[in-house]
Amino acid sequence: MNIRRTNLYLIFLVVGSTLAACETMPRDAFRLSESSLRIRELQTREYESASDAAILSASIAVVQDMGYTVDEIEKPLGVLSASKRENATDRMEAIGTLTVDAMQCVATFLLGCNGKRYGKIDDVQDIRLTLIARPQVEDQRTVSVRITIQRAIWDKRGRLSKQQTITDQEVYQSFFAKLSKAVFLEQEGI
Repeated sequence: MNIRRTNLYLIFLVVGSTLAACETMPRDAFRLSESSLRIRELQTREYESASDAAILSASIAVVQDMGYTVDEIEKPLGVLSASKRENATDRMEAIGTLTVDAMQCVATFLLGCNGKRYGKIDDVQDIRLTLIARPQVEDQRTVSVRITIQRAIWDKRGRLSKQQTITDQEVYQSFFAKLSKAVFLEQEGI
């Protein structure tokens, strides 16, 4: 009987803890912040009278024209992934860092000068673009297109320096302007 009482006590404890945890969940736990909504708005455009297949075809041409390599295409899902590698060295940063290193070497009379700061200069960046094109549920003639662009920056020693999502409005506006032209040309058969 003692084991039975212990098991019953454990069951009540587990059920009570679960219910207490559900009660303390904030009502807006899954609400997006204003900055997230603003970024999502930058990354999304809608195209009327275009199929998701036409948009994917136009998107392939645009990303290739921008120097990206198409990594994956999932036409049934409306997903396109592309990437490219570019130089990430900021000339002014490099000159400043080399100057500081040189001054440190002179200050230590050339003892122990190993260019520690030089290795921290950004060298290359890997940029990844992901595009999703899907028909709107309410209006099957409208296709919603969302792109996200992330970059990873590597320093001169090959170490990861930064990772970030690109949130520059001009980058997205430029991409969507090119995509709009490409979609028009695709629809006209040009």
